[in-house]
Amino acid sequence: MEYRFGFLLGLAAGVTAGLVLLMVLFKKKVLDMHFDERQERARGKAYQYGFLTLAAVMLALGSVDAAGFHWCDLMAGMTLCICAGTLVFAAAAIWKDAYLGLYETPWKVAALFAVLSVCNLSIGMSSLMSGRVVEDGVLTFRAANLLLGALLLVILGLYALRCLTRRETEEDGE
Repeated sequence: MEYRFGFLLGLAAGVTAGLVLLMVLFKKKVLDMHFDERQERARGKAYQYGFLTLAAVMLALGSVDAAGFHWCDLMAGMTLCICAGTLVFAAAAIWKDAYLGLYETPWKVAALFAVLSVCNLSIGMSSLMSGRVVEDGVLTFRAANLLLGALLLVILGLYALRCLTRRETEEDGE
């Protein structure tokens, strides 16, 4: 009983801290979600691809579990599905230059992603080192931080790659 109460209390504290962080970021104009029409169309397509990916991964995960291959718990599976859908959305939006708003500063968003990635990966590595990520051959919810940290790192890498390819294209056009 104490463990569940502690888990719920920790989850509530994490959600509260995340909401406070978002409010501060919006207030400081680090996240300013204004997009032009071209970006809105590209983001709409990216959302569509992300949603379809989310649905496909959820269906695959449910099918594998229904077939008797229980390899992850519910929270780990949900996190995996969310990460897959988010990655497809981010990749599609980044490649169409529709990931950042008109007034967002790219280096601030990149720095935020880097910090969040390091925080999540360090928590995840702590869980991994303690042996709590996989229990009885089943991936547990403690893998969520590793998954989220890796997701943020991949998104950051995609954004850096896009910036490099855009810069090369601009240099070739001169």
